[in-house]
Amino acid sequence: MLRNAQEGDLKLEISDSIAQEIVLQMKIVLAQEINFMNSEAIIIASTDPSRIGSFHGGAETAIKSKQPVVIEDDNQYTGSKKGINMPITFEKEVIGVIGITGEKEKVMKNGEIIKKMTEILIKEDFLKDFTLQKRNQSRYIIEKLLTFDYSIMSSDNNEIFNYNYTQPHISAVGQLENLTQVYYEEIYRILDQEFLVTPEYKYMILNKQLYLFVQNDNYESVKRSLELLTHKISRTIGQPYFWGMGPISQSEKEAKDSFQCALKALAWNVSYEKQPILEYNNMDIGLLCSCLSNSSRKTFSDKILTGIPDSDYNELKEVLFIYGETNKSLSKSAAKLFIHKNSFQYKLNKIYKYTGYDPKVLNDYVLLYLAFMLSDKR
Repeated sequence: MLRNAQEGDLKLEISDSIAQEIVLQMKIVLAQEINFMNSEAIIIASTDPSRIGSFHGGAETAIKSKQPVVIEDDNQYTGSKKGINMPITFEKEVIGVIGITGEKEKVMKNGEIIKKMTEILIKEDFLKDFTLQKRNQSRYIIEKLLTFDYSIMSSDNNEIFNYNYTQPHISAVGQLENLTQVYYEEIYRILDQEFLVTPEYKYMILNKQLYLFVQNDNYESVKRSLELLTHKISRTIGQPYFWGMGPISQSEKEAKDSFQCALKALAWNVSYEKQPILEYNNMDIGLLCSCLSNSSRKTFSDKILTGIPDSDYNELKEVLFIYGETNKSLSKSAAKLFIHKNSFQYKLNKIYKYTGYDPKVLNDYVLLYLAFMLSDKR
């Protein structure tokens, strides 16, 4: 595993196990003896186990000069044998040396190849390790937030979490329109491409929903990021992706509440609004309706709409909604449906006949509208 040599420093050290894996892979390719020296010129991995742990003078020179060192005599440097030693760099810093033992003529042609191959392997391992750390950190921060009991919150919780929730954050929860299939790795791959090296973005997938926790107080900036992310996910998966966004938070308690608001906005968005992004603060009737349980919604809608035959349901629902959109204008509503005004009036009368509620009466229209909105016949 790659590890930080010092907190906040980009300098890295290679673990013994990774170094040993590298030299063994190199030997398969080149069929020569390979050594890996750390930044202190100590052999930490070798195809010759007897050399592990010893000091390598040629590597020390390569580290200091940041240049390849050719050793033409076994006695030229302390603890070294004939061959070539190539400094390995990461983020423009020398983090170790890879050495090939052998005659100069044989090893020179392979020196640059082995250097590039080693640096590629190290970068791949670093990205794997960094990705895992990012995901684990995100999961810890968000999951602790979602499950923490604030009724027993103590003054030292910030130390336990090791995260500053008092900075402004925006919470968002997203999901695919159809949750029958799981696309964890595809979505995580897109997330890593977008936000892996962006520390203010924390993300995790839980119960088929994507939780984002962003240290930012600029709603428009975060929305633009979500729009780009939505486009990439939808294009990759092949179905719409929807978001609910919670209010800005500046404490652990507010952040927990913000996620609950984002979940309500998402549920309303998926069922009714079907916009790419719905902000909780911009919801209207959804603020009230999203607080109702599923059983309460069903009881209310069934009470009012149960008399409408299934064969007429979708048509009469469209009629009622258009009637409201045109501010209850018969002529404008009929024009929208390309039918005669009398035909539209006939359909309104059918709603009254089936339900006992008259769409032309304001109070009745409101009840009918809510019943259609809350019905599970969508």
